[in-house]
Amino acid sequence: MKRILIASANPWSFSMAVERHIARSHSEAQVDLLDLFVLTAAPSPHWRRRDVLTERLNRKVARFVRPLVNGREITGDIRLMSGAIPHLPDDLRQLRGYRTGSARTGLAVLSSVTSLTTVQEPGSRSEYGGALPRAWLSAHLAAQTGEAVRRFGYDEIYTFNGRACYSRPFCDLLDQDSRVFRYEQGGSGNTFVMADRSIHCPKVTAELVRASQFDAATGEAFYRDRLRKAAVDPVNFYTSGQVDGLLPENVAAGDFLAFFTSSSDEFAAVSDDVNFGEFANQFEAAMAMAEVARTAGRRLVLRLHPHLRYKHPSWVREWDFERLRQLGTMVVRPEDPYDSYALAAAAHCVFTCGSTVGLECSFRGIPNADVGRWVGSYIGAMYAVTNPWEIAQFVARPILPPTAREGALRYGSYTRLAGTSLPELDVGSHPYYARIDGRIVDPVRCALQRARDAVRRSSVRETGGMVGGKIVMDPTIEARLRAIADGGASAQTHREAAG
Repeated sequence: MKRILIASANPWSFSMAVERHIARSHSEAQVDLLDLFVLTAAPSPHWRRRDVLTERLNRKVARFVRPLVNGREITGDIRLMSGAIPHLPDDLRQLRGYRTGSARTGLAVLSSVTSLTTVQEPGSRSEYGGALPRAWLSAHLAAQTGEAVRRFGYDEIYTFNGRACYSRPFCDLLDQDSRVFRYEQGGSGNTFVMADRSIHCPKVTAELVRASQFDAATGEAFYRDRLRKAAVDPVNFYTSGQVDGLLPENVAAGDFLAFFTSSSDEFAAVSDDVNFGEFANQFEAAMAMAEVARTAGRRLVLRLHPHLRYKHPSWVREWDFERLRQLGTMVVRPEDPYDSYALAAAAHCVFTCGSTVGLECSFRGIPNADVGRWVGSYIGAMYAVTNPWEIAQFVARPILPPTAREGALRYGSYTRLAGTSLPELDVGSHPYYARIDGRIVDPVRCALQRARDAVRRSSVRETGGMVGGKIVMDPTIEARLRAIADGGASAQTHREAAG
């Protein structure tokens, strides 16, 4: 009989529904349960202490997952030694290469602390604050748990995400002997996608895109909503301050190359390696573009991602803007009001580092290329450039692959339709109102949120939509903004708000 383990790492309503689905889908196998949240995630910086207390009161795993497993729970069989944790390296370069056996423990730690603090280019480890030692502890507990679980000899193991400090070492160690499946949210709040490797790896994501159901109209709607900056699309949060059609002064259509950057902290959260081809970072790629542009009698316009407004200011250490300006580069800062879509349309060609802007360009027929291999080039939506020579060749002849528009449409369709449905999960009007099979998943937070909503409604009635001189914000939007602004917020809150 096949032996399966569900390692429940994230007490999110979505995760509870996925794990119930997994248990039901393997009724012919022996399905055991491990509460990974209690063992490794609760000590991590992804959850505040009050979150951990709330989850103890909610008892989600016991209420929603445990009744569906036909085997036993092995959490109590795992013995961890929190006092046997090695000293945290002082040198961050040592941390990046640090391993616990086959587990890339250092990368797991950096994935978490970079995501939570948004520190992209740390001057020292102190810039990560208290998140770093907690992630270090969590990662070693995850490695200990992985070693302990290996002895059980499971055929398959299922868990959420698999890249954070509380789960990456666990997955790495178990990958040696078992198939370890990682799941993530699909195209909507009640669907999920899954793979037996990191879903965030560009190749794996591309495979999921190709395998997903394809509806061209849905893919087109995805891009139309983004391009018109629809309020329902998350991109509106970043582009709402941009003035439609506004271009920088002294920029003529067709006379410049446009490079749309990405947030480097997000690369660290999802990727093990620097994925920019021969370039060490985005600055090196930009320097190569600026040199090529000058040789071709053009200039480079560097569009820094608007998201950087909300990031830790260490991101500027990646760049030497003066050197770029000496080569004629125009730097468009994150807060500048210039229209990114107008900038792309006016450019001779566009470069991105895996950004959705590139896929939008492919949809619009604008020649663009990925710097390094990302999802877009793997699905045929654009070509990739990996060194200065390839950049020069692309600038000399900027073209799209014959499959560019179809690839872009497939990606757009994937973002909205991907995944296996979870019909018993009702995501509700607020994450805390989610229900599974009609039952409130998070009764503690649900009660608090209902009280907040009651006060908010009362205040709106009394003040005509204003409270204390401020407009009362839609609670789902407020939750999203708070999650982005609060680097120390729990991963659960952030994911539910962003989802």
